[in-house]
Amino acid sequence: MPAVTSNIVPLRHARPGVVAYVKSPAEWFVSNCGWIQGSEGVVLVDTCGTEQATCELMRDVRKYAGEQELTVVVTHAHGEHHNGVGVALRDGGTALAAPRSVDLVKAGPQTYGNVFTYTQWGVLEPPEPAAVQAVTGWRRLELGDAVADVVAVPGVAHTAGDLVVHEPRSGTLFTGDLVSIGDTPLAVHGSIPGWLDALDWLQDTFRPRTVVPGHGPVATPGHSALHAMRVYLEWLLEVTERQTDFTKLATQASLRWPTWRNPERHIGNLMRAYADQHGRKLDVDLAIDAVLAAAGGRIDLDCLLGGEPVRRIS
Repeated sequence: MPAVTSNIVPLRHARPGVVAYVKSPAEWFVSNCGWIQGSEGVVLVDTCGTEQATCELMRDVRKYAGEQELTVVVTHAHGEHHNGVGVALRDGGTALAAPRSVDLVKAGPQTYGNVFTYTQWGVLEPPEPAAVQAVTGWRRLELGDAVADVVAVPGVAHTAGDLVVHEPRSGTLFTGDLVSIGDTPLAVHGSIPGWLDALDWLQDTFRPRTVVPGHGPVATPGHSALHAMRVYLEWLLEVTERQTDFTKLATQASLRWPTWRNPERHIGNLMRAYADQHGRKLDVDLAIDAVLAAAGGRIDLDCLLGGEPVRRIS
């Protein structure tokens, strides 16, 4: 596996500057970030999973945005998105998260020792608790000559605590993991019906011109990203209505979406879908065990993520 590439994609060159920080390949613990800059502040959407990757990210943010006041928005409390919050805030600033994500962000990095083996986490300290604030509803951040809207996703979707960030002038929507492109989503910590509702809400509320997904390339007008997510989630509900052979169904999913990375996630998603529509509580640990069994055991991030990150500018 080659080194992970961090591709700097300017989406609006004039102020406000809007940049997608697209990381590839779409792999375990590889997720996108981005930022919106004005004359008086910069909003960073998510961080990275390791100290080194977050330091690289911050160097690029400061190269583009200078030393304006920093606000980090955590789209949800999965480690590849929030592990670096303490690193990003070493020189000050604020972090925003949904209420049901705040405690996890304050607690600091998650390295999921039962799921991954890895030796390159670096020094990942938790943020100062007072620096982490909850966002309920809709909060507009004034950045001088720019604004960023931080909006809580209604209900339980990808997780119980999701946020999105919208830059209205360019129509850019940072969705976190509500949208993945070319990468099998992971639904075990959320709700399939709630996720479908959230996709409708995204489209109706924002009508985005550009979508920056949590994983995968930027989606421009006419892209079927939200539709593709909806088709997959609806399929999960349809096939688990009367079937419980999750291994067989996961094979069907891999055949139906053959280009998606990380197909081992299908089985956990099917277990989530079955539990959701039959009114049962999902044993998340059991679902993760099934994902790991499909992957052949704990996932070796040293092997998957390669060497030093490589940066490109589009």
